[in-house]
Amino acid sequence: MMRRLVLPLSALVLAACSSEPAEQEDADGFADRIGQSAEAPELAKAGPNAPNTAVPVPPAGADLTALQQLGDIGGIDLGPRDGGCTLMVGSEEMLIAAGMRDKALPGKAVVRLGGSLTIVDADVGGLDAIRNGTTFNGEGFTVTVSPAAGDQQSRPVDVTVRDAAGKTQSYSGNWICA
Repeated sequence: MMRRLVLPLSALVLAACSSEPAEQEDADGFADRIGQSAEAPELAKAGPNAPNTAVPVPPAGADLTALQQLGDIGGIDLGPRDGGCTLMVGSEEMLIAAGMRDKALPGKAVVRLGGSLTIVDADVGGLDAIRNGTTFNGEGFTVTVSPAAGDQQSRPVDVTVRDAAGKTQSYSGNWICA
């Protein structure tokens, strides 16, 4: 009887002793993971392409269908808003949109293309259009957001980015609205 009790108990003690505590992430690791590293790429450091400022026109030569992780958007002004939505592809924020409840007003969004943050305008329809799916128009490209039906805070979404020449790129992720 004692032997039956000792064997399972020994296995539990060994398992408890061999577990190592989870490694804590330091501040630099966190900054690297969310794209705010002090060692940002040169393109993101120069003049109007600073990581948290937006330009009205994407940089020349940028692939307008290749959305990039947003990173630091602390200096972006999407104007007055009653709410907004975020496109998450995996664990990366690729687009943030905001709008007013007034359906006569367009919303705005920000994307990163060619290393620069670019502001794009939504079709009219206010916050409801943003939550339910709309098209954002930028200089030389459009971003069409098509979330799954429903009113859940987080829904699957398909996003298509099309440049003026007709080249398209599709993204699938989650459309998270507040």
